[in-house]
Amino acid sequence: MKRFDSSKWITENKHGKLSEMKYDDPFDQEEEDPKNPMGLPEVEKDPDAQATAPKGGEGEDKAEAKPPLDPTSIVGSTSFGDLSSIEDAKNVLQQILTKDPNQPIFKAMEFTPKDKESGKPLPTVKPDPEKIAAWVKSKGVDTLANRMMTIAGALPSTGLQKKDMPFLPGPDDAVGDPADVGDAISPGGKYGVDFDKAAPATNKLKGPEDPAAQAYMKSGETDGNPNDDKAGFELDPDIPASEAIPTQVNIKLAKSLAMGSQPSLSKGGDLGAYFSTEGEILDGHHRWAATMLNNPGASIKGIASIDLKAMGGTKPALKHLTAIGNALGNATKTKESYVDPRASLYERMEKLINKNN
Repeated sequence: MKRFDSSKWITENKHGKLSEMKYDDPFDQEEEDPKNPMGLPEVEKDPDAQATAPKGGEGEDKAEAKPPLDPTSIVGSTSFGDLSSIEDAKNVLQQILTKDPNQPIFKAMEFTPKDKESGKPLPTVKPDPEKIAAWVKSKGVDTLANRMMTIAGALPSTGLQKKDMPFLPGPDDAVGDPADVGDAISPGGKYGVDFDKAAPATNKLKGPEDPAAQAYMKSGETDGNPNDDKAGFELDPDIPASEAIPTQVNIKLAKSLAMGSQPSLSKGGDLGAYFSTEGEILDGHHRWAATMLNNPGASIKGIASIDLKAMGGTKPALKHLTAIGNALGNATKTKESYVDPRASLYERMEKLINKNN
């Protein structure tokens, strides 16, 4: 009988016959590529097919699963984006239904307002667990959990910062008229901005009397083609909350739930913000989220909608709008300020909570 050669048998059969392998000597090679151990030629992928392929499926394009939200870790800065599943959302709502003021979700709703005159902290305002739990029960855990996940799914992967939002006419503490913004981005009026040139740096323009501001606001008329810088502009836009597109990532979970339980803060209405003509909201995100929780079909209104694409895209457009606001006399508030009326929602919440105590 022919002698059995075990080493030869292992060599030939562990991975298949040597002739079927890509190397003549498989044990004297560099480490295999774990994604392609047989060294098969790479097939070039169709970029159009990749662009239209559904996301989140099996294979290399599948995003890494987000870890579940630890219910005990909820703090004021916890965002809808921290929710990994509808179970996370239900766990948050179950905390509310306990009516226990020491639960993390209720502690996250607490806030300390500041005195407008001195800037000194005022007494901490605490939520009413009974009232918020009654609201959750009236809406239903399943309904609210689904709406919470809808908000989470609508958040952009990378968002705009509130400090980068232009300060334009419209709010009570702003000067000028929103129509001035429309004039600045349309030829033939008092103003006309050149979209093709880089916008001046934030707060470099010092109001309508500043010669640099005057030159910037007329720059579109002196570029050789006075009619090329035109963007759509509409006053008083009105869309269903469910059709709005958020542009900021960090929409706070506890703040939105607290506001959602207050009808006056979650019935839709005027957000006091500018929109894009694509339905993007540039501010008022917590009012939007509270409305989505309470009634996604409610209409939300804005100061004006602007065609950001016609101004070169979102980022260039926001820089020009910031400069327009500066030129009209509105210095951009690069930090959150206790005197900023756009941040006064906490004060309104305080009055509503205290009224019912």
